[in-house]
Amino acid sequence: MAARRELAQAVARAAAADPWLRDHPPALEWWGGTFDSAATPADHPIVTTVAECLGEASGAPAALEGMTYGADMRLLANVGGVPTVLFGPGDVRVAHRPDEYVAIADLLACTRALALAALRFCGHEG
Repeated sequence: MAARRELAQAVARAAAADPWLRDHPPALEWWGGTFDSAATPADHPIVTTVAECLGEASGAPAALEGMTYGADMRLLANVGGVPTVLFGPGDVRVAHRPDEYVAIADLLACTRALALAALRFCGHEG
């Protein structure tokens, strides 16, 4: 939203400086899929717990990275105030396509990691 506001302000300033545009101000139209961003700090317990559990379940360290697509995380984090991670099995490059697939090993590691994270995050260490 800040980027939209800054662009609208820049267009308004440019239009105000031009005699014709001052009398015929441009209108900005936003269309297509738009989503608010969301973030949870990398050192938040939900992030570190899920990452540690994935490492244990898969034998490989978790990659923490931002994504550039829309997700409901924005509602949980921004509206509900719920610290959130986007986490799931497989390769996002083959997700949401006609031939979408997830390797069984990835599915099993994800399932184990989620179960372990739920137990740990809720206080069970056994």
